[in-house]
Amino acid sequence: MTNDAFPLPKFVQYENAATAKEFLGVSADNSLKVQGIARPKNEQEVIQLVQWANQHEVTLVPLSSPSGNRRHGLAGLKDAPFVVLDMSKMSRVIHADSDDAIAVIEPGVTFPEFDVQLKKHKLRSIKPFLPRASKSVLACYLEREPTTLPNEHWDSTDPLASLSLTMGNGESFRSGGAALYDDLDEALKNGARQMMASGPIGTDYTRVMLGSQGTLGITSWASIYCERIPDIEQGFLYGAEDASTLVSIVRHLALHQLGAQYFILNRIQLAAALAKNSIHFAELVQTFSKDDMPTWCLYVNIASREVMPEESMQWQLADLLSMVDTLPVTCISQQSPNYLSELETRLHSPSKEFYKDVPYGTHTDVFCITQMSNAADLVNVAHSLLAGISNIQVGVYLQPMIQGTNCHVEISLFHTNEQSEKLADVEMKLVTALADNGGFFSRPYGKWSEDAFSRNETIVPHLRRVKEIFDPAGILSPGKLCY
Repeated sequence: MTNDAFPLPKFVQYENAATAKEFLGVSADNSLKVQGIARPKNEQEVIQLVQWANQHEVTLVPLSSPSGNRRHGLAGLKDAPFVVLDMSKMSRVIHADSDDAIAVIEPGVTFPEFDVQLKKHKLRSIKPFLPRASKSVLACYLEREPTTLPNEHWDSTDPLASLSLTMGNGESFRSGGAALYDDLDEALKNGARQMMASGPIGTDYTRVMLGSQGTLGITSWASIYCERIPDIEQGFLYGAEDASTLVSIVRHLALHQLGAQYFILNRIQLAAALAKNSIHFAELVQTFSKDDMPTWCLYVNIASREVMPEESMQWQLADLLSMVDTLPVTCISQQSPNYLSELETRLHSPSKEFYKDVPYGTHTDVFCITQMSNAADLVNVAHSLLAGISNIQVGVYLQPMIQGTNCHVEISLFHTNEQSEKLADVEMKLVTALADNGGFFSRPYGKWSEDAFSRNETIVPHLRRVKEIFDPAGILSPGKLCY
């Protein structure tokens, strides 16, 4: 594919392979056949680009973040030339509304930029656990990454509401409340808010797009729910030797709607979350071991807002403490308050470097979802499989989801670049082991999808039919999922 092969839109920038691969965050000798980078500035240019790609049979791979690890974003692509659709130039916070705690943003908006705008409205973004500063807010939500606010998570679409889409066939479409008006500015001026994910009528195209990894359509803007900044909040860090002990606290928090944020980490994951650099990580791991830091840690943030905040805090704290007093747990935040304060700083202020790359420079993740009652058993399965592997540190992150009814289980292997190839087989063995023991891979990347879809082959023809409807020419990220 060359510049003379067909007329190029002015916003498609053809660059040499080294420059393009540097943008993608892959090595210069990587076999990916990236041909160029398109950087649309508005929705109309997105539509033009998709129509152009259909006309000339050009493969497009949409990405939202301007930098960072592209491993999942590029996983599973077919070995064919493609143009990267870099959405990072579309970075407007179009609207924020304190009354309804909702905002409308474009895909290039990152969490730090978003929070600056939201703070003016006494709101803040609902975040996953320690995203890198350059992480796209919309990419996070479209991929269904778990957030640290399980009591505000009522449905798998949350906190995402309606979308403005360009389908793979080049047609524009708006889902949910966004479909009420053709003109977004007019809708906002007239007081309309895009608060519903489902619709028009009984359809739910927002849900169809979730987890599709850019294979069905491209989102130009979306409405999302935000968190109201609490009047009062107080964080705690508890520790236990058994993950099941902390899971029982989580069940209580979910049942009684206590706490804003809560999640469970093992002490290796906590060390990575707190580390400033690789030396500091090694020091923390050694200190945690020497000081008998509990194997498992639970962070919980108790918050109250507006109506009688002091009274609300009082009963919530009393309930939490009465629960904790009956269990064999240690209050880490009481013994080592610096760990708590540093963790809370990072929870609200994402760092430029992804925390998982701090220990050794790179990492390998495997994650799935399961019932809360099965989370500890899945972790034991992972530890058994990884027991004989030397020179890696194994971090674990457990995030309750949807009112605590299920749990995101994330195993992180912190290792050097030299170990990456060796751990590729281990990664797939871990995927298989977790799936065999009840882990559900709702976000399968690359080779994970082979295992995930082979366990439910009956759904594959239906998903391929969906692909044919939205992207009949197959121009969007071919090779991902079962497409």
